[in-house]
Amino acid sequence: MIKFLQKLIKEPLVIFLLLGFVLYIYYDSITQDAAISDTKTEISVTPYEIQILEKEYVKKYKKKMSKEVLNLYVQNTYRKKVLLEESTRLDLHKNDSVIAKRLVEKMEFILLGSVEYKEPSEKELHKYYLQNIDEYSEVQTLSFKHIYFTSASNNMNELQTMLHFTKHSVDVKNLGDTFNGSNHYENISYEEVEHKFGKYFANKLFKLRKGLWFTIHSKYGVHLVYVSKKTNTTPYKFDEVEDRVYKDYLKQKRDETVSKAYKNILKNYNLRLDK
Repeated sequence: MIKFLQKLIKEPLVIFLLLGFVLYIYYDSITQDAAISDTKTEISVTPYEIQILEKEYVKKYKKKMSKEVLNLYVQNTYRKKVLLEESTRLDLHKNDSVIAKRLVEKMEFILLGSVEYKEPSEKELHKYYLQNIDEYSEVQTLSFKHIYFTSASNNMNELQTMLHFTKHSVDVKNLGDTFNGSNHYENISYEEVEHKFGKYFANKLFKLRKGLWFTIHSKYGVHLVYVSKKTNTTPYKFDEVEDRVYKDYLKQKRDETVSKAYKNILKNYNLRLDK
């Protein structure tokens, strides 16, 4: 038997077939690895996780979680899972669930660190000023919605982060603490805002950009505020608002870069809600 095998191995055709088999196994393993690497990672939110979110919400706010609020919390849970998963891809992880929150925060810090703060020229700032001239004009009236908190808290900061990343319209009456008044004002003047919320609040509100969430203190507490519409009159001169233009320009560039970085990461994941 041994002599037969020795003779067989010396045959050129047998050697050729063996080499072909080895190459086939090697190529098959490579293609399988490639297929695995192209597969998106499944990210899901389970019914059990939703129950936990609802229980924590009821405990904090003493009221039932609405569908609007639940959607915000689910989207935020997805975001945290994606960033946590991405942190493990970058070998930032440890086998310790206690540091999961810190890893998400670290991944967010890395995204912010990806922003290149290139100093804009005066020509670039002036061009940005002209492109956004409505934001640097005297405001006659505006429309805004707000979420009220009796005082600043981690819950408020977390909600602001959720709102920053969501693309959905938000019904603010289901969020925050109960406010003795309206959560939505249409075409209101500076004088009316000052009368209802105080001079400091009105002064800050009428300088805010549209389409973003900001924090403002009032005589009642703290508010997350979103300006949806402005009725403008005379534009301010560039020299009068140059500092605001500079800060807004840098913030927009930062937000665009971070948003793009997160979208690129998101391409590697399939988000689903387990039922």
